Amino acid sequence: MTIPASTHVGRLYLESRHLPAAQGGGGDIHDAMATPFGIRLLIGDVMGTGPAAHRTGLSVLNAWRELACTETSLAGIAVRLHALIARSEHPERFVTALLVNFPASRDLAEDADPVSGSRAELVCCGHPPPLLLRGGSAAFIEPCPAPPLGFLDLVGGGCQASMFPVGAGDQLLLYTDGVSEARDAVGRFFPLADRTAQALPPISPAADGPHLLDELVASLADHVGGRVTDDVLLLLASMRLAAGWYARPARKRQRVRAGLMSRRRTGSRVAWPAAALR
Repeated sequence: MTIPASTHVGRLYLESRHLPAAQGGGGDIHDAMATPFGIRLLIGDVMGTGPAAHRTGLSVLNAWRELACTETSLAGIAVRLHALIARSEHPERFVTALLVNFPASRDLAEDADPVSGSRAELVCCGHPPPLLLRGGSAAFIEPCPAPPLGFLDLVGGGCQASMFPVGAGDQLLLYTDGVSEARDAVGRFFPLADRTAQALPPISPAADGPHLLDELVASLADHVGGRVTDDVLLLLASMRLAAGWYARPARKRQRVRAGLMSRRRTGSRVAWPAAALR
């Protein structure tokens, strides 16, 4: 139920860390597909743990792999997956899911400004929001909310996609609630955005993702003190830099990065509301 720990799919470099809480697998799922519509990612969390959740996850993954290559919209995929669960033998076993579509390589010009250039599509069904890693910062993207798959009938059976700008060098961190809802001995949640920002490597051609995920796993283990009660899944998608990015004049790189740092602060965290970025 996993893609390799590290792999390339088109212009995306993908890395994952998956730590099931129970033997026999769990309900956390993830996948990546190169399709005619772009590179599509799925991360999900089936209610419960163990073999029953594992079987439900497999059925969702099998359907996703067919739909990702034939369904034109992410919202359409989500509705079809919802119907699969709602009509199954266990309709109570809902699935939170996050679906992402990165533009095809031809839509990402080598010299594109990541602010005004390409946009990625996001559908969130009851899943924790992704973190956008850009310019040395980590910020939550706030998608249009929808219930988990299996419960979409509560809002008329549909969901809405969000768009957000994406460019070379950006990274998107997807995860399950085994990460975001992990608590320490006194009940404090794991501060994912803060720990991610602290673990980000310096911006350089040698910057890579494996060290970031390993640091997050170690930080999470330290936070919970060995009290792992839920599956843990982290998926990092990195847009590879266009050839010659670091050979550009420094002023040109700075102009591009300056646009990337426009953001809104919400409390103690930074957030780019995806709906406002259309």
